[in-house]
Amino acid sequence: MAVSAVYACVAIRAKDVARCAPRLFVRNKEGGRDLVTDHVIAKLFMRPNRQQTWFEFWQQMMIGYLLRGNAYAAILRDKRGNPVELIPINPDAVMVLEASDGSIFYNVNRIGLWQIAMLRNLPVAVPEEDMFHLRGISFNSLVGVSTIGLGRDAIGLAMGLEQQASRWVGNGARPSGVLKSKTRLSEPAAMRLKQQWQSFTGGLQNVGQTAVLEEGVEWQQVQLTSVDLEFIQQRNLQIADIARFYDVPLSRLSVIGGGSTKITPAEEEQAYVNHTVMPDLVVAEQKFMQVFGLDKEGIEVDFDEGQLLRADIMTRYNAARLGVLTGILTPNEVRRSEGLPPMPGGDKLMVPANTAALGSDMTGTSPDGAGRPKGGTLPEPGVATSGDPDPQLDPQGEL
Repeated sequence: MAVSAVYACVAIRAKDVARCAPRLFVRNKEGGRDLVTDHVIAKLFMRPNRQQTWFEFWQQMMIGYLLRGNAYAAILRDKRGNPVELIPINPDAVMVLEASDGSIFYNVNRIGLWQIAMLRNLPVAVPEEDMFHLRGISFNSLVGVSTIGLGRDAIGLAMGLEQQASRWVGNGARPSGVLKSKTRLSEPAAMRLKQQWQSFTGGLQNVGQTAVLEEGVEWQQVQLTSVDLEFIQQRNLQIADIARFYDVPLSRLSVIGGGSTKITPAEEEQAYVNHTVMPDLVVAEQKFMQVFGLDKEGIEVDFDEGQLLRADIMTRYNAARLGVLTGILTPNEVRRSEGLPPMPGGDKLMVPANTAALGSDMTGTSPDGAGRPKGGTLPEPGVATSGDPDPQLDPQGEL
């Protein structure tokens, strides 16, 4: 995490995923979804444990998931077996154990007094049903592969470039050089001269100082090579290499020229949400349904990514106007999305008149009162009939 590219990739993805608030839904008979708020898991989504908000909890889980490929949270239950708290655990403190009968246990090394107190009722080897385990890419179906382990060479090279930049700045942001003497110097004299020169000219605090050389000693500065001139480009390439491990666009890492010129910022944001954030959300949704058996209850978990795709006000208003005029959204649905209170009569869909079938201007079907009335009796003026054909009449309208 001391490498800025790794920190940025992990922090950006963790915060973006934590911004997507989780919700529970159940399918109704009309094919829609009804929000569930009285379920025990819905309460965990509001307050996962006594110390953390949901954002804090899930951000910590995502950091472990992105760095180590695994995220762990112990499940604390009440006397009825209902989950009441989720306690996050550092992935480095967990070892997955396999039993001969296929059972899975998690050996947890308690770190800190708070975690010791929270897990006091759980055994050292926590059974699988009491552990929420979010795993990434895995080769054995049990433990995810560490991302920083796979990218250790790329991260190590970035650290080396960072240290090289630090030494370069420590040298006054100038290339090194040599001290030349026309006479032969003894080894103690050469070492003394070198130390005096470094102490006098090294470091930013000595930039611009005037040096006095004796005995005909001259300073010759070494010119910058092509490799030195490409140093910044090397660092940008290393940032791009680390970004590949986390699938984060370079524009989000503040790399100059990192964004594509062929797509707009809105399209780039949509691509980031679709290809980077959405897989994280799907993994979390399916894991919650599996661990807590929500699929057996017919309950769906949904992480709302709408906040990540929230456009500017003009784009939102134009999209809302299109949705209302085409009969997709009601005015009140639009007002709720903007944080405004509903208005009377705003729950009715507006149907565009130009999409109605030929016939009545009101119903879009056959004209009101069309066809011969039942029994041959004409209706009073202005009174519409159903227009249904009389079963006693033949297709030609004769008795």
